[in-house]
Amino acid sequence: MRIDRRVLYSFMIIMTVMNAVVCSIPWKEIMAGKNDFPPLYASAQMVREGQASRIYDLEVENRYIHRISDVTRPPNNHLPYENLIFIPFTYLQFRPAHICWTLLSIAMLALVALMMRDMWPDTASFGLTLLTILAFFPVWYCLLQGQDSILLLLLFALSFWLCRRGYDELAGFVLAMGLFRPQLVLPFAFVMFLGRKWKFVRGFVPGAIVVVGLSTWVVSLHGMAEYARILLSQGTQGSASTLLEQWHIQPSMMTTLRGFLWMSLPSSMPGIVQTFMLLAGTSFGLLWAASGIRNAKDGTTVDLTFALAVAMVVLVSFHSFLHDFSVLILPVLIVGNLVPGWARLPPKGAYSIVLVGFLLFLTPLYLVVLLVTAKAGLLVLPAIGGLWMAHHWGTESPHTALARRHPAPISLPAA
Repeated sequence: MRIDRRVLYSFMIIMTVMNAVVCSIPWKEIMAGKNDFPPLYASAQMVREGQASRIYDLEVENRYIHRISDVTRPPNNHLPYENLIFIPFTYLQFRPAHICWTLLSIAMLALVALMMRDMWPDTASFGLTLLTILAFFPVWYCLLQGQDSILLLLLFALSFWLCRRGYDELAGFVLAMGLFRPQLVLPFAFVMFLGRKWKFVRGFVPGAIVVVGLSTWVVSLHGMAEYARILLSQGTQGSASTLLEQWHIQPSMMTTLRGFLWMSLPSSMPGIVQTFMLLAGTSFGLLWAASGIRNAKDGTTVDLTFALAVAMVVLVSFHSFLHDFSVLILPVLIVGNLVPGWARLPPKGAYSIVLVGFLLFLTPLYLVVLLVTAKAGLLVLPAIGGLWMAHHWGTESPHTALARRHPAPISLPAA
């Protein structure tokens, strides 16, 4: 099976243009602070004005947020060291600050494309990689929300880039800088620990210590105690009900196993059964990813299992939404390079992979699950299907090592 380059480019361009048009529609509302950037901006402003110890005080936090937005927000659940990144933006008014953060996020996407281009064989790889990233709707949704998930994507990509060059300890340290999203970074570090990647873990631990130390310096021990209290209150399955009732945030909009279970299980099912299913699914997913990491032998399989681990962590995260789904573009880029080396990939398998890729990049599908059904948890299904296929055909192919030296990203093999 062979994908015509013009068809691939045309599809990616169409999806990119569609993404840009869709995200330009609510621009006035975004500039009025009706997205997720105001809490990031307001918390950094509190730190700058000497109110750092109160950023987890819901009343005080929303007092700052109401300077720029009339929307009351749920409790802040980000580690306080992240505010150091946003303090420079507080020297600008909200609108120019938001625009600057958006431009910086786009620059981070370009850096991801630069780091990934060496996995592709031709000189046009940077353009194709960047176009592929921009064709992925969750990336635009993250830009629309003014969220920080693109920064996390950059850290995952840099960690992968370093791992490929043998700098495992530095890769672990870099990823620890992403602990502002602990629900994604900590499970990945746990997978690497179970996968016996000791160098990675040795780098991650001091990085985590630096992050906690910086956070304590920013908000004091009292602030860290308040942060721990918020995490504990949000770290239960029952917190989903609070999100829905108090903050009108639907758990079915989580693009995770938790979101899928919330929307698919009957409401009459006992909470303990739901919790057991969530814990069982999450544990199985992480152990499965760790097993792949531990058993990876050659360089190409190491790349593949890293990608599968990132994807699995995104899918089993306890508290993640569509903007966090943007991190999935990294495993998509990695697997997209490796597929041509899967010598045992049958024609039906190739068509199945193309179908999953088509669904994950189909912008209208995202609009349906966001605006029509309000069930973004459905996106877990094609993602899990892609995971299974990548593991099934990628780890069992005897010629996968060739893909690392002679990749061919546009063609898919026949039987």
